[in-house]
Amino acid sequence: MRISDNLWVATLLSAAVLPLCSACATVDPRVASSDANMPSLDGDAAIDAYVRKLEKLAEAHPPEPVPLVLPPPMASAPSPASDGSGVADMAMAEDTSGSVVVTGSVTEESITNTQEAGVDEGGIVKRRGDTLVVLRRGRLFSVAIGRDGLVPVDSINAFPPNDDDPSDTWYDEMLIDGDTVIVIGYSYGDNGTEVSRFDLSGDGHLAYRDTHYLTSGDYYSSRNYASRLIGDELLFYTPIDFDSVDWREGLPSVRKRGSDGRLTEAKRNEGTSRIFLPKRYLDSPSFGLETLHTVTSCHLGEAELPCRSTMVLGAWGRDFYFSPGSAWVWVDTSDIWTDGDDDDEEEQTSEAILYRIPLDGSDPSAVGVAGSPVDQFSFRENGGGSIDILVRSEDYGGGMWGGEVSYGDPMLLHLPFGALGNGSKDAAKDRYRKLPPVKGYRFFNRYVGRHLLYASGSYGNEEETPQIYIVPLDHDWVVAMPLPHGITRFDALDSDAVAIGPSGDDALGFSSIALDAKTGAARLANTYLMPDAEEGETRSQALFYRPDAGSAQGADGTLGLPVSRQLRDDFGEFLGDASAIAFLRREDRILSPAGVLESRVAPNDENASDSCQASCVDWYGNARPIFIGDRIFALMGYEIVEGRLDGDAIEEVRRIDFTPQ
Repeated sequence: MRISDNLWVATLLSAAVLPLCSACATVDPRVASSDANMPSLDGDAAIDAYVRKLEKLAEAHPPEPVPLVLPPPMASAPSPASDGSGVADMAMAEDTSGSVVVTGSVTEESITNTQEAGVDEGGIVKRRGDTLVVLRRGRLFSVAIGRDGLVPVDSINAFPPNDDDPSDTWYDEMLIDGDTVIVIGYSYGDNGTEVSRFDLSGDGHLAYRDTHYLTSGDYYSSRNYASRLIGDELLFYTPIDFDSVDWREGLPSVRKRGSDGRLTEAKRNEGTSRIFLPKRYLDSPSFGLETLHTVTSCHLGEAELPCRSTMVLGAWGRDFYFSPGSAWVWVDTSDIWTDGDDDDEEEQTSEAILYRIPLDGSDPSAVGVAGSPVDQFSFRENGGGSIDILVRSEDYGGGMWGGEVSYGDPMLLHLPFGALGNGSKDAAKDRYRKLPPVKGYRFFNRYVGRHLLYASGSYGNEEETPQIYIVPLDHDWVVAMPLPHGITRFDALDSDAVAIGPSGDDALGFSSIALDAKTGAARLANTYLMPDAEEGETRSQALFYRPDAGSAQGADGTLGLPVSRQLRDDFGEFLGDASAIAFLRREDRILSPAGVLESRVAPNDENASDSCQASCVDWYGNARPIFIGDRIFALMGYEIVEGRLDGDAIEEVRRIDFTPQ
């Protein structure tokens, strides 16, 4: 559940390490299985029989006291080596030549960065033609941008009409499919995902259509997004606490809200008579199997919102990632990194499971794995039927704030799809590539083209991060690249990368990094230090890069990022603390300042007068740079400012304030 801003620090620095004990008891439910596919509990009788076994195991193992685990002190990472250890020094990093294959992370229609082309993520601002739609503090707003204008059009509550207690729901994500606006929230009153649809007219007016509730536990994350849109299929990852309710009540279902506010009887989703589980869990149930990890697809084009769910059973910890064809869910518990002798296969058994859930409805597959990904950016599916996943020894479950804390030496796991099967086997040891170690619990990683970038530090001391590492995926060496600033963000600049973070003199550093896909080389093109600034947003969609038309590999373009000049160091960047959008020009891969578009309202000052009734904290931030054609906008709270590049400098053209009165 959400944590108030005066308590989340304690949560960030602590971890509930839950025991996972195996038992020798076996069950013989009615199952379907093969070497290639996971077994499944088919039908209510088989599910019930297995659940009774889990309940007996839980009774025999009462909960143990939860220890408090604090991060270790920040230490320096080892110096880069050039002695054959696999870590290249800067001399190698400077050797860049050839062209880069552009993988593309932003679709043509998108105005926010997305991890995968064609997989739209829920967000706080979307575009439909000449209309911008903004989700903020429990309301939807539409703004017309046609004919070189900028005009507020309409607003409407994001919660259903006649809702007696809208404050029990948090509205954080929005998607647009044609003329339908979809608002995603989590309702603590109804204990489920709230999906409301609104009609968006051609002239930008909004009208409420309907609301449905999907069974789920709270899945929100400080880094990931819960919803995706592929075509007209609305997709969710949702965990369901399988051990805290009657299992029949916990199965994924949809309830529709009537005009009187009452909910219809729950209708189980297609696919909910079948629970998949790895063969190892079928043979040896564990009381740690407490969560149904569920991927649900709902067809937006129909009135009753028909949904199909695929469920896999596992422990509580999770990280998930959506590609255009699959959902990947990594499930683990506490510290599951193996410490056994490398030559002793018996001691290398993993307690973590990687699931691949095809989005076409075919059966999932699984394999035992070791370690924990940090966030969704630790995953990258390759076009050739394989996936790369960066892992550390452990993290804290992937839920809210979980991605902000992780430990251990990084490794890169490369798996072909064929390595996953019925879940009885572990990924082979030679599938893990050892990478240079890092210190610090706040870890950042990003794939850009055929490179992986990563670095780690500690919150509030990120400027002490000594260097970043760049891994060419098609080569067996690594670039160690010192930077004059720390790291709080990696992102793509078309086929190149940018590293962003604080420096020791209160400046915000932007480093342009040239990447060569053919040779694997990487070089630091330049660094710009913006004085008296820090990031105002942590969300991935907060950064946007627009390459210039005709620029080869995006070497020239414009970058926008929300920044704060407050320098309060009070965790405000997690809740939306931006007071300006900073713009940088990039010419021949060299970054230089292009100016800022600033808010006229101090962050959160407008909140006192907006009569907010629901979702009154900007958990997913409140500022975004927006590029549409040759136009540039800065969304900051209830303000939108349009700017124009005059040469290499941005100047304000017009602005609006759509604060509700």
